[in-house]
Amino acid sequence: LRQDFIRTAHAKGLSRARVLMRHALPNAILPVIAMIGIDIGIFMGGIVIVESVFGWPGIGQLAWQAIQRVDIPIIMGVTLVSACAIVLGNLVADIATLFADPRIKVR
Repeated sequence: LRQDFIRTAHAKGLSRARVLMRHALPNAILPVIAMIGIDIGIFMGGIVIVESVFGWPGIGQLAWQAIQRVDIPIIMGVTLVSACAIVLGNLVADIATLFADPRIKVR
């Protein structure tokens, strides 16, 4: 909020809400959107621990049991599903970034 373009917007006489919504938010939301896309991978890694601790049936518990039994096809399948979730999360984050900031163009 101490950047020059924010001060300029205030100097033009814009209200505080208008400055925050039109000038500050689009610049501040981009790193948040990018981190959400990256966090999808972290969440997929944490599923194994959460499901093992609480005993919930799911893909994390399936992966853990497959690792203990050295069941290669299931390990490969879980890895493929996890990788697809990470790629999809990053794709959604990139598309959301396009909508959040009109200065970004697709080539």
